[in-house]
Amino acid sequence: MSCRPERVTAWVDESLPPEEMAEVSAHVLECATCRAQADAERSLRARLRALPSAEPRPELLAAVRARLGVVRRPRLWALPFAAALAVALLWARGAASFVAWELARDHDHCFGQEKLPARFWSGDAGEVGRWLESQGTEAPPLPAGRPGLPLVGARYCPLLDRVVAHVYYAGEERELSLFVLAGPARFADELETRARGRAVRLLRSAGATLAIVAEREEDVKAFRDALVTATVRLEPASAFARR
Repeated sequence: MSCRPERVTAWVDESLPPEEMAEVSAHVLECATCRAQADAERSLRARLRALPSAEPRPELLAAVRARLGVVRRPRLWALPFAAALAVALLWARGAASFVAWELARDHDHCFGQEKLPARFWSGDAGEVGRWLESQGTEAPPLPAGRPGLPLVGARYCPLLDRVVAHVYYAGEERELSLFVLAGPARFADELETRARGRAVRLLRSAGATLAIVAEREEDVKAFRDALVTATVRLEPASAFARR
């Protein structure tokens, strides 16, 4: 078993199935990093349980009733401010750093489940690509995988403001996500970063906005190179078709 912080948290909370509890227990005994995480989370929970219970003020109910009984005129000055705030939030959500963080979180969420939540299962890149096209997603030729990271399937994952196509590659000890993005993502042709401890690469390929997420940077680079190579091979044919 590889290190998975979200599974260690679930293990501390005793929310995993019995067989996974035993597996994580064995891993924590051998892994100093996960053992330190488990000890820290147990300590935090103990401190939270030791906090005194907050008691509401005796006059709180009367104060709430009094406020509900007062009809206030709308503050018209607040409407433009709220609209500007909404625009700012939408603009911030397209920032590459936030997009990378949100995709890394979805990667952890999917691969942290007991069973990978794919909606279409196939190890054939052509079949997965055709399934995405049938759902309305135009994607470049998908990598077939690499040793230790075969293609296993795909699904659509909801984020806060969009739905993304999520293609899964998974082996015995490694996982990789390839996302086809819809919605804004502000970066140049390519961006390499890290989010939530994961290597993330954002790039434009064959007219699509893509993201690759994995634990190992060499895996991300290998998939990036495969995508770029496939796109270069398509360009001469595409240029001929436009003539």
